[in-house]
Amino acid sequence: MENILLVDDDEGLIHFLHRFFVRQGYGVCACSSGQAALERIAGEQFDLILLDYKMPGLNGLDTLREVRRLQVKTPVIIMTAYGTTDTAIEAMKLGAYDYLLKPFDREELQRIAADALEVNRLMKEGVSFPGHVCQPAAPDRGPIKIVGNHRRMQEVYKLIGQVADKDVTILITGESGTGKELVARAIYHHSHRKDKPFLAINCAAIPEMLLESELFGYERGAFTGAARTHIGKFERCQDGTLFFDEIGDMSLSIQAKVLRVLQYGEFERLGGNENLKVNVRIIAATNKNLEREVEQGRFREDLYWRLKVISIHLPPLRERPEDIPLLVEYFVSRFSEEYQTPIRYVAPAAIEKLTSYAWPGNVRELENCLRRAVLLSLGDVILEEHLKLQSDQPELRGAGQEQLLATIDRKLEELIPEILRFSSEKTYANVIDLVEKTLIAKVLQQCGYNQVKASKMLGISRNTLRHRMKKFHLATD
Repeated sequence: MENILLVDDDEGLIHFLHRFFVRQGYGVCACSSGQAALERIAGEQFDLILLDYKMPGLNGLDTLREVRRLQVKTPVIIMTAYGTTDTAIEAMKLGAYDYLLKPFDREELQRIAADALEVNRLMKEGVSFPGHVCQPAAPDRGPIKIVGNHRRMQEVYKLIGQVADKDVTILITGESGTGKELVARAIYHHSHRKDKPFLAINCAAIPEMLLESELFGYERGAFTGAARTHIGKFERCQDGTLFFDEIGDMSLSIQAKVLRVLQYGEFERLGGNENLKVNVRIIAATNKNLEREVEQGRFREDLYWRLKVISIHLPPLRERPEDIPLLVEYFVSRFSEEYQTPIRYVAPAAIEKLTSYAWPGNVRELENCLRRAVLLSLGDVILEEHLKLQSDQPELRGAGQEQLLATIDRKLEELIPEILRFSSEKTYANVIDLVEKTLIAKVLQQCGYNQVKASKMLGISRNTLRHRMKKFHLATD
């Protein structure tokens, strides 16, 4: 349960806020002064602090200064009935997450509190990778792990270790579900900015106008409905790390403004005319081929090169099937603890089913599959029938195949120009043979050279498989 501390000398408001948050399932404590709040914070951990601006003794800003001096990372929301732009800016400079004007709009209160709690989770929930240790979020729960021993994953770990503490912009690429946000958070937790905010924004999930205001903020009256000054993520993230997920979906107009921040460290709020200085490290991620997006005019070339100071590519799960047993062990252990389900064993047939599947949704799909298996298992063993894959479900099978074919299509688009550079009368036949030989060899290896399983996986007869194996001189055992 997440715990919220309320600090206000208004008993009526404290009563309202207490009921509001308890009904949403949070633990709530209250103090009537800044000094009492500091004493409470010294002995307890909170996930969010709502702090009144005007109180007898220490006011909200003085209390906030002391909270930050104590290096408490908990997000703080300032509450005030005396809202001015100066108050908001001063609060943000001191490290407040946001501010709320009294009387409260309940929807705005719920939205800002939920955002702040999510930021707190991202900042406190460590991410580790082999060879590195990061502090756990709480005494009873260790950090989330990036799992895998494959050579390409080892290269990823090496890069994270080399660049995490360097103030460079990083571009993380890979298919959906490969763990791009986990890598971004691992970089953050191993950087010298780890005690400052980590904010994430999904560029594909937010409409253009809303994305612009979320990033840069806006002045009161900037547009219809702008009833107060809104502080954007760049200001909230001062001295911290801002993660742009799916940056390939960002519009060209916003790209230009982000480029200005990268080049000059400044921006303007919507409706404003003041240049605001900011010091933020940017990590970006995308599942798109940004070079192709640049060629087709959908992504700015200058921004692309600004982002790609360091590039980290995450391989899809199907290219590292030997890591699947490690991931199974990790997720089953984690979910067994989370749901208090004593799973001790995963049956060999279940492991074989998992390792022979293509995983179009990558690690995220495997995670969801194992979470479901842990919840549905009646004993202490996960069996093959507890695993539900897209290939088992007709309504999902088509979607998985479409995703896989789309990925193959993207890869071919990248390769075809190179193939055509060395074209000859044998190019077509050689390319087709190479693709077929590689596919059959990989499937045979994955199936332990069991021809019955391999032919079923490939969707061809056993006789056809034998003919192809003979043609390509592939081992039969």
